[in-house]
Amino acid sequence: MMGRRARGFSLLEAIAVIVIVGVIAAMVTVFMGRPIQGYFSSSARASMADVADTALRRIGRDVRLALPNSVRVDSSGMFLEFLPVKTGGRYVQNDNCFSSVCGSITTMGDMLTNVQITAGSDLVAIYNQYNNSAADCAPTTAGVFSAYCGQGVAVLTSASGAGTTSNTFNFGSTTFQPPGGSPTRRIFIIAASPVTYACDAAAGTLWRISGYTRQPTQPTNLAAAPLSTATSKVALAVNATCPVVGAGVPPRFSYSSGASERYSLLSAWITLQSQGETVSLLQQIHVDNTP
Repeated sequence: MMGRRARGFSLLEAIAVIVIVGVIAAMVTVFMGRPIQGYFSSSARASMADVADTALRRIGRDVRLALPNSVRVDSSGMFLEFLPVKTGGRYVQNDNCFSSVCGSITTMGDMLTNVQITAGSDLVAIYNQYNNSAADCAPTTAGVFSAYCGQGVAVLTSASGAGTTSNTFNFGSTTFQPPGGSPTRRIFIIAASPVTYACDAAAGTLWRISGYTRQPTQPTNLAAAPLSTATSKVALAVNATCPVVGAGVPPRFSYSSGASERYSLLSAWITLQSQGETVSLLQQIHVDNTP
């Protein structure tokens, strides 16, 4: 018997199969391309939203711990500055301390436990009623407080009493003399360095800057001292857009003291862009400025 003749695909059959497979692949690409692109876009937006939300939460947490009346925002809305409070409480009133120079204050309760107090650099503040500006840096009225230029701020020389029912804070003789002290008997221990949040348009970055010298006028130049010499500069968000504030462009930071500074409001706005996607988040933070 003669063997069966082996058969294979003809060229026309192979071409037909290739064409059919190509048509199917094109159809799959058309129908699946948008969902796949949508997935990557959604993932990029979710990642940016997480970064923006984390940054805004960090700002909110810091501002809620700011010294009352120390928050200030520059005219461009790109820079936010405040003095962070390390600890605080109430003190025992000694009327003599507020009619003449007083070198120490005793608190009601332990403020030192689990708080690192740095003698020689940390500051004490009582009854700071006024917002900080250059005009307050040479006060002629007793009781005017300006944390940034140093008037009415006492530098701690020593602190004692950790783990007890009270603490004693000692400071130099050139201290504040608010008349009558504080009606609420509140005392604040604050870090010597302010904190600045800056939206850097050139780098597209939201920075948190600390470890620089207090200034009467709010510093707004990242390339110049004191911000350029700060010991800490941390990027909270990259790919941040910082357009010039104008028509239709909201400020990055907006601060309003309202009718009563007790109910001040800070608005923080952040916009991030990546992979052709844009995410904008706004957070409004209540600032309690009761001294």
